[in-house]
Parts: sequence; structure tokens; C-alpha cells
Amino acid sequence: MRCALRILVMLLSVWGISGCTDGNRQVLEIIVPVGEGGGSDQWARALAPYLQRYLDNSLTVQVVNITGAAGVQGGNVFALRRKPDGRTLFVSSGSQVLPWLLGEPAVRYDFENMRGIAGSPVGGVVYASADLGIRSVEELCASDQTLIYGGISPTGLDMAPLLSFELLGVEVIDILGYAGKGAARVALEQGETNLDYQTSPAYLANVLPLVEEGRAVPLFSFGLIDGDGQVIDDPVFPDLPGMRKAYRACRGHEPSGVAWEAYRAVLMAGFAAQKGLWVHANAPEDRVQELITAAEKATGDPEFLERASRLIGGYDFYVGDNVDAALAETARISLEARRWLIEFLEHGFDVALPEPVR
Repeated sequence: MRCALRILVMLLSVWGISGCTDGNRQVLEIIVPVGEGGGSDQWARALAPYLQRYLDNSLTVQVVNITGAAGVQGGNVFALRRKPDGRTLFVSSGSQVLPWLLGEPAVRYDFENMRGIAGSPVGGVVYASADLGIRSVEELCASDQTLIYGGISPTGLDMAPLLSFELLGVEVIDILGYAGKGAARVALEQGETNLDYQTSPAYLANVLPLVEEGRAVPLFSFGLIDGDGQVIDDPVFPDLPGMRKAYRACRGHEPSGVAWEAYRAVLMAGFAAQKGLWVHANAPEDRVQELITAAEKATGDPEFLERASRLIGGYDFYVGDNVDAALAETARISLEARRWLIEFLEHGFDVALPEPVR
């Protein structure tokens, strides 16, 4: 029986067996730690066919969603149950980087034991159900309505919108524990919640149609970090205020202080190196270089770049050592800001984290 049959491939994935062959072809597995339809899934599935184009014909690229533990499980499976043979890749987002940086006990993977293949910054947009009648961030801050936000986990990428609400002085009821951002979006569509955020790939693919139908209203973007470490507007969403402008609109002055520093650190860790494609650090060097070469060609392919602009935004891609360098930048958070974040999570969300050591 051919192992390319879906059921057998799924079983091999569960059992932690890599290097499966389909006749003379070998599977290159890309683990996505969230469900289908989210930003990481959109990013991986946009890139996968172009990696396939530039890899040896003996390889078949397959995207596999391994969910659980608010996005941590897929990373743990990659680290603990996949052979370091260069035939399994892992897609990360801020929801995997932030728990690692904060030392969350459930995290068993370590980015210091991975090598970057490809990566890109990604933005994020907070939007509301049109039923609220809120049309701007100023109206959001002034609203006395019941605001309900749905997310996955306070220690993952949901930290960005939760911190945004804190900084803007917006009181929300948070419902966390959704299986993925796709599920959180569906919750808003069904009226369970009325506030959500999506990263750029999922926003462009799944939320923009809701906006065009008059069912959702974009309010602000998280922004991006520029070369001077400042929060700027997201160029993919030029008509939306970034978080700095949103803060000024709601508070009447420029943001500052340790809470703002914590937000900048989360924005850097969660979005500046938001999407990453990784291989085990001790994978065979020839296979690592094969993957890096394929990624260089894929991310320079005009057809891919045009498609990526439509599907995941016009952000720059980086490859190889530049992915590791981008992640190193995200770890530059002061001890004071990290402690503030830990207290914010403990007091607001009953999250117990160890004293910061990184």
C-alpha cells in the first residue's frame, strides 16, 4: 500500500515517523502548529508549492496541521518526535516564539536548536463585528457596550491584542481557548464574540471579504517595528491607524513607559519575525543547504511574490541565517518589561510563569 494515502500519512504523523516514501519519492513534512485557515496555515500553504518547484523531484512537500496546547504542541512534536534528518520543517509564529521567550513550562522546543530556512514579518488587524456599530478606534475607546474578544491563549500571539486593549483603556471580556484563529473568526461571525484580530494572511483571505460584505469593520493594525525600533503604521494597511496612532487617538498623548516598552517587545517578537520555517539544527548539512537554496529561489520567484502579495501581504522575505538573526532581535526585551509582562499575565489571566531567565 502506498504511504501517500492520506490515512497512512496521518498515522505516520501521529507516530512520529518521518522520511516516508511514495514509490521513489520522499515526503518533506511541514508542521503547522495551528488549524487550517489561520495565518500560519495560509503562509505555509502559499510557500509550499514553490518550495516543491525548486526541490529535488524525489521530494513531495506536504503541509500537516498538528494542533493543541494553544499552538505549542506542534513545536513539541517537531522537537521531540521528529528525526533531525532534514525531512521535517516547522512553521512558527509569535504564538510559538512568545511562550518560548517567557519560559512557559509547556514549551519543550528550543529555537536555539533550530536553523532558519525562510521567514517574513507579518502584520495584524483588530476588527469588530459590524453589529456593534463601531466604526473607528476612537469609537471603540469611547464605547460603553459589552465588548467580547475571542482568542487562543494569553501567552501566545493574543498577547498583542490583549496588551492593545490594556494600553488603549478598552475593557473587554476575553474568551480564550479557541482551537485556532480560524475558530476565533468563526466565533465572531456567529455572534459568540464581537472583537477579533487576524494576522495579515488570514485577514486578507478571510476577513476582508467580511468587510466588503459589511459584516466586519477594521479598527486598527498592530503596526510594525522600523529600523530604529519605533512602532510605525503597517504599510500593507495604509488606511488603518497603527497602534501608536490608535494610542494617541484614545489617550491624547504619545505612548511611553514600561507597558509601552512591553508592547514594543511583543510586537517585535510576535510580528517582526512573525512567520518562520525551521529545520532541526543538527540536520545533515547538505539537506539544510538544499532547503535554503530552494527557499531562496522560491521567495525570489516572481509568480510567488505576486501571489504572496495578494495572499499574505507585501512583506519582505528573508532566508537562512537572516531568519536566525531576525529571531535574535526579538529576544531583546529588557528584564523590567519582561517582568511587567509576567505580572500582567499573572494578574489578568491567572498564568503562572517562572522568573525570567532569558
